[in-house]
Amino acid sequence: QGSISPEVGNMKKLSQLLLNNNPLTGTLPAELGNCKELSRLHIHQTFIEGVVPTEICLLRDEELFDHTGQIGVFYADCRPNNKTEDPYISCDCCSDCCDHTHGVCVADD
Repeated sequence: QGSISPEVGNMKKLSQLLLNNNPLTGTLPAELGNCKELSRLHIHQTFIEGVVPTEICLLRDEELFDHTGQIGVFYADCRPNNKTEDPYISCDCCSDCCDHTHGVCVADD
């Protein structure tokens, strides 16, 4: 178990952050929005909770692209958990929302 450190924002050249299927807790640090080259962010099937910070949503809206110019991929547990419970994460900018319990992800673009 552990959390994502705000220090992740110091990795300016970070292009992919794939943390799915890990026992991470806490919230997403807003500093992740400093990673301007991020093209893929997977945080589904973790225990990260809360609202996705605006800085990350702005990154996805403006900068989260892959090298072909396509919009990048942002997976998070923002679908109702176990089909009936509240989602782990509230996200207005995820490309794919997942059900934490069932692992099912659905495109949300």
